[in-house]
Amino acid sequence: MKIPIKPIIAVTVGDVSGIGPEIALKSLLDPHSYDYCRPLLVGDSKVLSQYIKRFNMQIQLNLIHQVSEAKFSHGIVDLIDLDNIDMKNFSFGEGDSMTGRAMIEYTKKAITLALKGEVQAVIGGPHTKSSVEKAGIEFDGYPGLVARLTGTKEEDTFLMLVSGNLRVVNTTLHVSLKQALVLLNKSLIEKAIRAADSAGKELGLSSPRITVAGLNPHAGEGGLFGEEEQDEIIPAIENVQEDGIRAFGPFPSDTLFSEFGKYDIYLAMYHDQAHIPIKMKALKNIAALTIGTPVLFASVGHGSAPDIAGKGIAEPTSLIQTMELLSSIKFKKPLINS
Repeated sequence: MKIPIKPIIAVTVGDVSGIGPEIALKSLLDPHSYDYCRPLLVGDSKVLSQYIKRFNMQIQLNLIHQVSEAKFSHGIVDLIDLDNIDMKNFSFGEGDSMTGRAMIEYTKKAITLALKGEVQAVIGGPHTKSSVEKAGIEFDGYPGLVARLTGTKEEDTFLMLVSGNLRVVNTTLHVSLKQALVLLNKSLIEKAIRAADSAGKELGLSSPRITVAGLNPHAGEGGLFGEEEQDEIIPAIENVQEDGIRAFGPFPSDTLFSEFGKYDIYLAMYHDQAHIPIKMKALKNIAALTIGTPVLFASVGHGSAPDIAGKGIAEPTSLIQTMELLSSIKFKKPLINS
């Protein structure tokens, strides 16, 4: 009988000037992480070694070149070392073009491993947008980057914030509110609902109930406060309902998110409409899941926190919960033990 085994998850350290390396090491110091998956770090050994030495972490690095060389043993951290940080020019809490470029390189490596089928999922460590911009690289967040690296249209890629049974999908993400109003149309909203439905099923929901937030006050109140609900949102909902997707709304967002738990997935129209309510509920326990791409990718729901980098006080809770979330997903091609 073939017995399913734990997925291999590549975890990048993100921007090394922030707390990414610290939470990566702390998460692997916790034996529960190995209950969920077989974790593999992607980063720079010099930065990680400095953390291990500074805080006397009871952990060893196993530098590898191939996934097949990994030991996946608690206390021994398997690391694909890209050796791209010059320690003479590195300081905790001070992101620059070097750390921004390194973060992109870690992500590319992990995504490549996933596309080759060598790992089943990827977790991106917390990034610093300004560091990437200093490197002259186009970057508006992980979802767009993952889309480009996997050849997926960015308009087909969305972000789902997850904390336990709270799930919120962003229809638009890192754009100005003015630009979000331009982007929001029936086609995009319909794609977001379909992506939410597909992701919900991968998370184990057989027929997810998806509720859609309105854009305007009182969800437009029949056109009194805007026509987007009638012209764009309602037609999108009706289209997906014809295919059996259980979508409802649009509902006023000022009351909709007060009822977390009533629905399986909440679809927001713009960044703050999604992020404010879930961060009010579970700021330190959020996983950010990129949906709509061929690679299973997530990141933690918090930033790189440069103000506390290198101080030993960062909490790995969100990263550990992200590992748990990804390990619960039904992989299309799970590894098996013969």
